[in-house]
Amino acid sequence: MGSYNYYKMLGFFNRKFKISEREPPPDVRDAFSQYAVNGPHMNAEQLARFLVEYQGEEGRTADDAAEIIQKIHHRRQHLAKHNHLYLDLDGFFEYLFQDDLNGPLNTQVSNDMSAPLQHYFIYTGHNSYLTGNQLSSRCSEKPIIRALERGVRGIELDLWPNSAKDNIHVLHGRTLTTPVTLYKCLESIKNHAFVKSPYPVIITLEDHLTPELHSKAAEMLTEVLGEMLYYPESGCLEELPSPEELKHRILLSTKAPKEYLESRQQNEKEAPASPSGKESSEDESSVKETTENEGERINSGPGEECSEASTSQPGGTECPEAEKTNAEQRDCVEAEKTNAEQLDRVEAEKTNASEAEKTNASETEKTNAEQQDRVEAEKTNAEQLDRVKAEKTNASEAEKTNAEQQDRVEDEKTNAEQQDSVKAEKTNAYEAEKTNAEQQDSVKAEKTNAEQQDRVEAEKTDAEQHDRGEAEKKTDAEQQDRGEAEKTDAETQDSERAKNDPGDEGGDASTQSALRSGGTEYKRLIAIRAGKAKQGVRQALTTAQEKVKRLSLNEGDLEKAAASFGTDVIRFTQKSILRVFPKGTRVTSSNFKPMLGWMHGAQMVAFNMQGYGKSLWLMHGMFRANGGCGYVKKPQFLIERGPEDEVFDPKVAVVPLKFTLKVTVYLGDGWRLDFSHTHFDAFSPPDFYTKLFIVGAPADCAKRKTRIIEDDWGPIWGEEFEFPLTVPEMALLRIEVREYDMSEKDDFGGQTCLPVSELRPGIRSVPLHDKKGEKLKSVRLLMRFQFI
Repeated sequence: MGSYNYYKMLGFFNRKFKISEREPPPDVRDAFSQYAVNGPHMNAEQLARFLVEYQGEEGRTADDAAEIIQKIHHRRQHLAKHNHLYLDLDGFFEYLFQDDLNGPLNTQVSNDMSAPLQHYFIYTGHNSYLTGNQLSSRCSEKPIIRALERGVRGIELDLWPNSAKDNIHVLHGRTLTTPVTLYKCLESIKNHAFVKSPYPVIITLEDHLTPELHSKAAEMLTEVLGEMLYYPESGCLEELPSPEELKHRILLSTKAPKEYLESRQQNEKEAPASPSGKESSEDESSVKETTENEGERINSGPGEECSEASTSQPGGTECPEAEKTNAEQRDCVEAEKTNAEQLDRVEAEKTNASEAEKTNASETEKTNAEQQDRVEAEKTNAEQLDRVKAEKTNASEAEKTNAEQQDRVEDEKTNAEQQDSVKAEKTNAYEAEKTNAEQQDSVKAEKTNAEQQDRVEAEKTDAEQHDRGEAEKKTDAEQQDRGEAEKTDAETQDSERAKNDPGDEGGDASTQSALRSGGTEYKRLIAIRAGKAKQGVRQALTTAQEKVKRLSLNEGDLEKAAASFGTDVIRFTQKSILRVFPKGTRVTSSNFKPMLGWMHGAQMVAFNMQGYGKSLWLMHGMFRANGGCGYVKKPQFLIERGPEDEVFDPKVAVVPLKFTLKVTVYLGDGWRLDFSHTHFDAFSPPDFYTKLFIVGAPADCAKRKTRIIEDDWGPIWGEEFEFPLTVPEMALLRIEVREYDMSEKDDFGGQTCLPVSELRPGIRSVPLHDKKGEKLKSVRLLMRFQFI
């Protein structure tokens, strides 16, 4: 009698719908009759002939066919006890619907894997550690594991110091994402890197570490990854190896530490005398910058000035000698101290020694040059006397009696500290805070409530006295500067010597040696050196960059480059690796359209694997090719050049028709096993239809749709579609099933994406996936692919 689905209507009566049984379509019946020679059964030899002739599976034998028959009997439980080496029509149809036995793609590696690395598209992730959005999601090693198990070969880690600056965290910097330790991520990569594919994993590092943590990172990488870690003995890859040569190896790709690049540029300008010691001199000079840049990164205040001062001297002389001749280098010595109080004292001494004696009434003071100009102006110009009054903050009483004078005082107030000083004068606390004799005289004059003219005269007298005292204070301050700095430097050297053996050359040399050793080791582990488009994208693409093998662009930069100089992009990708990543505004972890990058030869189109959407479906589809190993050989037109050194231009290329893909959609099944009976429609079975898309070269893009089959869990369409293709190597067939809804948006019923160049001809079972790319347990389509 058959089975029925019941749907309750209006709460008091049911609608009954018969569940249709799955039956072989006409093409399946005809194929069975043809190869079974009109008999009721198909034996192993006949099945083998069907596989070779109809399905295009060359090399299939009767033994392979017998094994298939055994598996089908085992799955059809009522035949499991029988040992018949033949299939009836239902068994033949059952075989065709098994996607693991009759899937649309080859499951083995089919590409040549001996070409250089830059000749392959590489399955690449972006911010691989994030579990959700880019702003507030949790960082974890689990997304990394899932990506590797899916076949992803490019993992990105953002390295940041922890709050104590003694360990390395992986997180999306300057956001609310919670961190995970680098050690956990490396352990996960080690344990899962080659579960899906034996071909190399490339870890791209976004490095925000201090020089000390570079040493720790190098130690951690070598300890955890061990012999899996590949790096060239020469220090950098001149030519990229092939995936075959790098099986079961892990490569690091990042920019060299900042101090090394800066030092190299400086050495090139200075033309070092030792031609044989290029690397050595680079490392030596970079060590000095390491200690200077440490202050810049950690303190971001005085350390910045320190860095500027230290890099101004070509020879990299030590700070104590520079202290005696240059005030800026004296600040460098003080900035290298780790004590915050010493840093504050040096900063205060640098501007005005006399003001440092005041009890921090003003933290931001005018420079000495401005003070000298102001004092000289006060001698010759009565109007500039008001500015002197404001600096001495002696206008409290004048504000009460003279509105014009109060306005001038308020105009001269330039920061919050000076305003606090004025308020302090109004409460009569000023004379207790000030230690300057001239200011005390002024305050006493104000307390006597003398007439305004007397105060002005007194302030003129103060200004003259200030002129004489200022020169004395400057001389005293300079002497004090030198004395304090020399004393501080001596204390620092003593404490450093105390930490080292008597035979050492000193603490500074020991620290620099340690930083140089750690930085050199970290730099040595970088297999694929990354560069940055500092002079513009086109300059970076067209200028030969020695020892730089990877360039990163965001999706916007790629779009502009493709529109303006697309052939330069392709030329670059023929020798080096181009990585394209999502723009920063994609905070929901959405993705861009990857085809533009692939059409211009970009090997590492980096995607947010934790997201979902049509763009991510295309990414999944591309890397289902070549057995899902994570590497897909680029088409020859993206690798080769013409006789006049020309390259493929996606914008103007006129490519002849290669062939036409003919797709037949027979039927679908499995939804009622994977979804509740009211999932799509509360009052009736679903109304399914299938949409087909070709995504690839602009001339090949197309869209088709089947008719809607109403009220049926097992729709039968039996429709054919043709797609002419000019660049089939880049074409993807995207399939999506929807459930028609008259009043709302159509419901999602499953999707998949298949590389056209890898499609197996014949009648195939096509499994569907959910929105995140996870395979649905039972939902499949029966389709046929033909190339004509």
